[in-house]
Amino acid sequence: MERIRGWLMGLGLVACVLAVVFGTAWAQGKPESSVVVYSAADSDMVNTVAAAFENKYPGIKVSTVVAGTGEIIKRMEAEKDRPLGDLGWSFGPEAIGDKKGLFEPYLSAEAGNFFPGQVPADRVWSPFTTMPYVIMYNKKLVSEAEKPKAWKDVLDPKWKGKVAYADATKSGSSYTLLVTWLTLYGKNETGWKFVEDLLRQCKVLPKSSMTYQGVANGEYPIGLTFEQAAFEYLKGGAPIGLIYPSEGTAITLDGSAIIKNAPHPNAAKLFLDWTVSKEMQQLMVERFGRRSVRKDVGSPAGLPALDQIKAIAYDLQYAANNRTELLKRFQDALIKTQ
Repeated sequence: MERIRGWLMGLGLVACVLAVVFGTAWAQGKPESSVVVYSAADSDMVNTVAAAFENKYPGIKVSTVVAGTGEIIKRMEAEKDRPLGDLGWSFGPEAIGDKKGLFEPYLSAEAGNFFPGQVPADRVWSPFTTMPYVIMYNKKLVSEAEKPKAWKDVLDPKWKGKVAYADATKSGSSYTLLVTWLTLYGKNETGWKFVEDLLRQCKVLPKSSMTYQGVANGEYPIGLTFEQAAFEYLKGGAPIGLIYPSEGTAITLDGSAIIKNAPHPNAAKLFLDWTVSKEMQQLMVERFGRRSVRKDVGSPAGLPALDQIKAIAYDLQYAANNRTELLKRFQDALIKTQ
């Protein structure tokens, strides 16, 4: 009996060691030899993270598909009877909306390190980083005296055709901005009038990356985007400025989710947990200027503290539950104004 007890204790010790080395995913089942990641993050971040994961876990090959949030969700829907991907990583959780059946609920092993209230009750998605939204401008094209200070300032006739903004039906970040404006100016005809007036000022682009790249290289004086995208160019020496609009702005989360019936579910969970580990969240802060969801990781140097940014009461549930209806109305507004 003592020998059996000792043998069982030994197995328990091995299991603990494996859990520490490989994370919760190993404890739930050995990670598969590959993982397929769908991501709305920019290619540089995706490639950096994929390479770092393969270096950390050399037995697992990472394949990636980079596209806008809307395209990722459509792809998942098309593949739902036979999924090819394992998880969506760094995309707008609002896009899940009524598509919750596409995902497998999962609570990250790192969830205890997150700020309170960041994990949804249904656990369909897990937070990745915190994202304020900004007006980005090119300092060579826009003087400090004339730069907009509020969302409504972008309606000035002098900016007509000079404002870059991605199509909200394709970009998760642009959809967040749409909900931001409706939150500020009314989830009614008054709010939609503001959206239409703003769209008349904009060059509506097919990808989010074209917004911040276009402002950074001087193609557009102004862009409407998320903080990290603009800040990365600022850190790189581009003549870029960031404006946190005086009316207030959204401070939201991007997230990750395990695809239901994923072909490599254990590797997917390991990848998700690893992206919110202290090691990787520190990389997000230092290398990419992202704000961490972890309590034990600081903010990027050079950015204001979150409590210095006027935040709106962004209703994620409203954004998720009304996404189809809002995007249909957005498409109508786009046809009307472009």
